[in-house]
Amino acid sequence: MEEQQSSAPVRAQAQVDIAASDRQVWTVLADIASWPTWNPAIRLAVCDEELEVGTRFRFSTEIGTLKCRIAAVDAPRLLSWKGRVLVIGERQTWRITPLKDGTHVSVRAEMTGIGAHMLRRRLTERLQRVLDAVVQLLRLEAESRVRDERQLAALTDEQRRRTIARE
Repeated sequence: MEEQQSSAPVRAQAQVDIAASDRQVWTVLADIASWPTWNPAIRLAVCDEELEVGTRFRFSTEIGTLKCRIAAVDAPRLLSWKGRVLVIGERQTWRITPLKDGTHVSVRAEMTGIGAHMLRRRLTERLQRVLDAVVQLLRLEAESRVRDERQLAALTDEQRRRTIARE
């Protein structure tokens, strides 16, 4: 899918490399209902359906509740959604690319509507701060889950050794 030049008045992008597999990163990102557990800016997130084009979900932040719809999904590589809060439309597109030792994640976001035109500078700065923070939060959560999985696997190996030694 090629990127088209956007005429949206508010645009931002961020990226991060994560020491986790693309599937592990996807698991964190695609579980919309769990976003509030790792992103303190999100107060509530509701998604009761499988992720596919047209799936509706919503999430609440300090500026209000965004009512969203999945625009594109290609697990575990792409998640794109469109949403609306008040007089501002937003679109975010997340791309997940496997690397030799982890995963590269990039997100592009844009805002449209009368509110975006009126508050262009302030919203652009805020959106950039939000995206910079959320990719780092995603990194921390995915890497934390990898550490937890490794610790659990190591504990299981140790338990096996103890069982063998007793026999």
